[in-house]
Order: sequence, then C-alpha cells, then structure tokens
Amino acid sequence: MKLEQLLAECPKCGSKDKTVERKMLDEHRAHAEMKSIVCDKCGHIFETKDSEKE
Repeated sequence: MKLEQLLAECPKCGSKDKTVERKMLDEHRAHAEMKSIVCDKCGHIFETKDSEKE
C-alpha cells in the first residue's frame, strides 16, 4: 500500500485511523508478516496479505 493510500479516508466512514494487523513468525525474534490493514472505526478491510500478492 502506498503512503497516499494509507493516509486516505475510509470509503465507508471517512475516518483516517487504521490498524495494521501482523502475524508473528517467531515469538523469540521480531519477525512478522502483515495480515491486513483495517479501519479502526468501522472495520473496513483495506488490504490483506492475499490481495498484496495479486
């Protein structure tokens, strides 16, 4: 996701607050991969790991 897209408003509610959910790969190291980017207010999913590969 580009920075412009990350700073854009949510198409459903207009909020700019987003949360990046990550999946920890190794609990003893700080390695993780992105699961999804979700709007904090309404729960709209902007991007998932699967949509990034396409």
